[in-house]
Amino acid sequence: MRTNALSTLSFWNTPRIGVARMQADLAQANQEIVSGRYADVGLALGSRTGLAVGLRQKTAELAALRDSNNAASLRLGTSQAVLKQIQAGADDTLKALTGVPEDKRAGVLKDMAANGLNTVTTLLNTSAGGQFVFAGDRTAQAPMAAYATSPASPAKSAVDAAFRAAFGMSQDSPGVSAIPEAAMAAFLDGPAFRGLFDEAAWGTTWSAAGTAPLTNQISLSETVETSVSANAPALRKLAMAYVMASDLGADNLSAAAQSVLTTRVASLLGEASRGVITLQADLGRSQAAITAANTRLESQSSLLASQVADMEGVDQAEAKTRVDRLSTQVQISYALTAQLRQLSLVNYL
Repeated sequence: MRTNALSTLSFWNTPRIGVARMQADLAQANQEIVSGRYADVGLALGSRTGLAVGLRQKTAELAALRDSNNAASLRLGTSQAVLKQIQAGADDTLKALTGVPEDKRAGVLKDMAANGLNTVTTLLNTSAGGQFVFAGDRTAQAPMAAYATSPASPAKSAVDAAFRAAFGMSQDSPGVSAIPEAAMAAFLDGPAFRGLFDEAAWGTTWSAAGTAPLTNQISLSETVETSVSANAPALRKLAMAYVMASDLGADNLSAAAQSVLTTRVASLLGEASRGVITLQADLGRSQAAITAANTRLESQSSLLASQVADMEGVDQAEAKTRVDRLSTQVQISYALTAQLRQLSLVNYL
């Protein structure tokens, strides 16, 4: 027959054996009350844990899409506001052109067009959310260089060189009054001047923007363009009109040459205004697509959240009952331990 050793210390420690386990269960139950989900999802779900993880990953993907859509919406809204200002400026210049007598148009237009050109280049350098919204896929770099600078900008130097090559004088020379109507028309319509506003030359002397617009995936299966590049044809035409009106010596030209120039300016302003409206419409379609996509994403997220809650969710009332029961048991254990510490086997020897 074997007798197990017994001591006062082991007598005192006997109630403590289950306290650690009860404290761990109590911590888990409290966590479940706060979070509303199993403290140990893997243990609770077993083989279904992979499905729960997959649902949470899909939920995170939808949340990332919503965040991306919010950034795209900011960019689109900013772009719309800028294009509205640009289009309004073009319309105002066109109204001024057609609202004054023909013999005074050139003088009125010069300063107005110069201000308009400066405004356009400034607006096209607008940024939102740390990105230049008209820079195409080069969002870290301001897209437009100012035209009127000292020393002369590349764009200004190219215009000056083209004018001098065509007429043998600068735009400020008094001799521009002798430029024939036909010669001015040939210059304005020819490649020497218009070529400066082609995409290739524009990218060399005016713009550092990327031609490709930004695209965003706005849902699990849909992608849309979410920006306008400063290289868009409508914006290049507008710059051409402003340069014609402000920097080709319009106020010193003969009446016939002025008429040729203002006619070309009016035509370009009209084309540019319509082109900017088209750009706004394209962005508007993207904005509508994002709004619709966000609605679908919210519905999908709600459905996934419901499925995750069904799998991982706990009955918080039952968890509260467990907390109360375990708290009572722990308190009883502490009380019993305190009583046992007052006892000693020595008293029975």
